[in-house]
Amino acid sequence: MRLSRLFLVPVLAALSLSAQESALSGTWNQIKADDIAAAINNTVADMNFIKRPIARSRLTKLNPAYKKVAISISDKEVLVKLDEREPIHMPPGGKSAPWTREDGEKFSVAAQVSKDQLVQTFKNDEGERTNVFRLSPDGKALTLSATIKSPQLPKPLTYSISFGR
Repeated sequence: MRLSRLFLVPVLAALSLSAQESALSGTWNQIKADDIAAAINNTVADMNFIKRPIARSRLTKLNPAYKKVAISISDKEVLVKLDEREPIHMPPGGKSAPWTREDGEKFSVAAQVSKDQLVQTFKNDEGERTNVFRLSPDGKALTLSATIKSPQLPKPLTYSISFGR
Protein backbone atom coordinates (compact mmCIF):
# COMPACT_ATOMS: atom_id res chain seq x y z
CA MET A 1 0.00 0.00 0.00
CA ARG A 2 2.73 2.44 0.93
CA LEU A 3 4.63 1.79 -2.32
CA SER A 4 1.55 2.62 -4.41
CA ARG A 5 1.18 5.96 -2.61
CA LEU A 6 4.75 6.85 -3.52
CA PHE A 7 3.96 6.35 -7.19
CA LEU A 8 0.56 8.00 -7.02
CA VAL A 9 1.74 11.30 -5.50
CA PRO A 10 4.09 12.25 -8.41
CA VAL A 11 1.43 11.25 -10.94
CA LEU A 12 -1.22 13.40 -9.24
CA ALA A 13 1.25 16.29 -8.96
CA ALA A 14 2.04 16.04 -12.68
CA LEU A 15 -1.66 15.91 -13.59
CA SER A 16 -2.34 18.91 -11.36
CA LEU A 17 0.46 20.95 -12.95
CA SER A 18 -0.70 19.97 -16.44
CA ALA A 19 -4.25 21.09 -15.67
CA GLN A 20 -2.99 24.42 -14.34
CA GLU A 21 -0.75 24.97 -17.36
CA SER A 22 -3.65 24.39 -19.71
CA ALA A 23 -5.46 27.35 -18.09
CA LEU A 24 -3.04 29.56 -20.05
CA SER A 25 -4.08 27.90 -23.30
CA GLY A 26 -6.76 29.50 -25.41
CA THR A 27 -7.49 32.68 -27.29
CA TRP A 28 -7.30 35.97 -25.42
CA ASN A 29 -8.50 39.39 -26.64
CA GLN A 30 -7.03 42.74 -25.59
CA ILE A 31 -8.80 44.58 -22.78
CA LYS A 32 -6.29 47.41 -22.37
CA ALA A 33 -2.72 48.30 -23.24
CA ASP A 34 -0.10 50.65 -21.90
CA ASP A 35 0.77 53.68 -24.01
CA ILE A 36 3.52 51.90 -25.93
CA ALA A 37 4.47 55.04 -27.91
CA ALA A 38 5.11 56.89 -24.63
CA ALA A 39 7.15 53.94 -23.31
CA ILE A 40 9.24 53.98 -26.50
CA ASN A 41 9.75 57.75 -26.27
CA ASN A 42 10.86 57.35 -22.66
CA THR A 43 13.33 54.61 -23.63
CA VAL A 44 14.94 56.55 -26.50
CA ALA A 45 14.81 60.02 -24.86
CA ASP A 46 18.49 59.97 -23.85
CA MET A 47 19.79 58.88 -27.27
CA ASN A 48 21.51 61.36 -29.56
CA PHE A 49 19.35 63.16 -32.12
CA ILE A 50 20.63 61.02 -35.02
CA LYS A 51 20.00 57.58 -33.45
CA ARG A 52 16.79 58.49 -31.61
CA PRO A 53 14.37 58.59 -34.61
CA ILE A 54 15.85 55.37 -36.04
CA ALA A 55 15.44 53.54 -32.72
CA ARG A 56 11.94 54.99 -32.21
CA SER A 57 10.83 53.87 -35.68
CA ARG A 58 12.20 50.37 -35.29
CA LEU A 59 10.78 49.91 -31.78
CA THR A 60 7.38 51.22 -32.91
CA LYS A 61 7.29 48.79 -35.82
CA LEU A 62 8.26 45.80 -33.65
CA ASN A 63 6.04 46.55 -30.63
CA PRO A 64 2.38 46.91 -31.63
CA ALA A 65 -0.39 46.76 -29.03
CA TYR A 66 -1.43 43.22 -29.90
CA LYS A 67 -5.20 42.76 -30.05
CA LYS A 68 -5.25 38.97 -29.72
CA VAL A 69 -3.01 36.21 -28.41
CA ALA A 70 -3.52 32.47 -28.82
CA ILE A 71 -1.55 30.11 -26.59
CA SER A 72 -1.36 26.34 -26.84
CA ILE A 73 0.65 24.29 -24.35
CA SER A 74 1.29 20.56 -24.64
CA ASP A 75 3.97 18.11 -23.58
CA LYS A 76 5.52 18.38 -27.04
CA GLU A 77 5.41 22.12 -27.76
CA VAL A 78 4.44 25.60 -26.67
CA LEU A 79 2.80 27.73 -29.34
CA VAL A 80 2.14 31.48 -29.19
CA LYS A 81 0.33 33.38 -31.96
CA LEU A 82 0.03 37.17 -31.75
CA ASP A 83 -2.65 38.80 -33.93
CA GLU A 84 -2.31 37.56 -37.51
CA ARG A 85 1.42 36.85 -37.29
CA GLU A 86 2.77 33.36 -37.87
CA PRO A 87 2.67 31.20 -34.73
CA ILE A 88 5.89 30.77 -32.77
CA HIS A 89 6.62 27.11 -32.02
CA MET A 90 8.87 26.39 -29.03
CA PRO A 91 9.96 23.25 -27.26
CA PRO A 92 8.72 22.97 -23.65
CA GLY A 93 10.95 23.17 -20.60
CA GLY A 94 13.00 26.25 -21.45
CA LYS A 95 14.96 24.64 -24.29
CA SER A 96 15.87 27.15 -26.98
CA ALA A 97 15.15 26.70 -30.66
CA PRO A 98 15.99 28.76 -33.74
CA TRP A 99 13.26 31.08 -34.99
CA THR A 100 13.14 33.56 -37.87
CA ARG A 101 10.85 36.60 -37.64
CA GLU A 102 8.81 37.66 -40.68
CA ASP A 103 11.42 40.29 -41.58
CA GLY A 104 14.16 37.62 -41.76
CA GLU A 105 15.85 38.44 -38.44
CA LYS A 106 17.03 35.28 -36.67
CA PHE A 107 16.62 34.53 -32.97
CA SER A 108 16.95 31.83 -30.39
CA VAL A 109 13.54 31.46 -28.73
CA ALA A 110 12.61 29.60 -25.55
CA ALA A 111 9.50 29.05 -23.44
CA GLN A 112 9.32 28.25 -19.75
CA VAL A 113 5.89 27.37 -18.36
CA SER A 114 4.86 27.30 -14.71
CA LYS A 115 1.43 26.93 -13.16
CA ASP A 116 0.28 30.51 -13.85
CA GLN A 117 2.73 31.97 -16.33
CA LEU A 118 4.59 31.49 -19.58
CA VAL A 119 7.96 33.19 -20.04
CA GLN A 120 8.96 33.54 -23.68
CA THR A 121 12.53 34.72 -24.42
CA PHE A 122 13.99 35.83 -27.74
CA LYS A 123 17.76 36.40 -28.06
CA ASN A 124 20.17 37.38 -30.80
CA ASP A 125 23.33 39.49 -31.15
CA GLU A 126 21.32 42.73 -31.10
CA GLY A 127 19.54 42.11 -27.82
CA GLU A 128 16.86 40.24 -25.94
CA ARG A 129 13.09 40.35 -25.57
CA THR A 130 11.19 38.70 -22.74
CA ASN A 131 7.42 38.26 -22.83
CA VAL A 132 5.88 37.19 -19.54
CA PHE A 133 2.28 35.99 -19.92
CA ARG A 134 0.78 35.89 -16.40
CA LEU A 135 -2.63 34.45 -15.59
CA SER A 136 -4.79 36.27 -13.03
CA PRO A 137 -5.70 34.34 -9.86
CA ASP A 138 -9.28 33.84 -11.11
CA GLY A 139 -8.07 32.64 -14.53
CA LYS A 140 -10.12 35.24 -16.42
CA ALA A 141 -7.33 37.65 -17.40
CA LEU A 142 -3.90 37.33 -18.95
CA THR A 143 -1.25 40.05 -18.79
CA LEU A 144 1.64 40.27 -21.25
CA SER A 145 4.59 42.15 -19.76
CA ALA A 146 7.24 42.82 -22.42
CA THR A 147 10.85 43.85 -21.77
CA ILE A 148 13.22 44.67 -24.62
CA LYS A 149 16.95 45.09 -23.89
CA SER A 150 19.73 45.99 -26.29
CA PRO A 151 23.24 47.37 -25.91
CA GLN A 152 22.09 50.06 -28.36
CA LEU A 153 19.32 51.28 -26.04
CA PRO A 154 20.10 53.48 -23.02
CA LYS A 155 17.56 51.54 -20.93
CA PRO A 156 15.07 48.68 -21.42
CA LEU A 157 11.70 49.21 -23.06
CA THR A 158 8.90 47.85 -20.87
CA TYR A 159 5.13 47.79 -21.30
CA SER A 160 2.08 45.63 -20.57
CA ILE A 161 -1.03 44.51 -22.41
CA SER A 162 -4.03 42.92 -20.65
CA PHE A 163 -6.24 40.30 -22.27
CA GLY A 164 -9.50 38.56 -21.40
CA ARG A 165 -11.24 35.47 -22.73
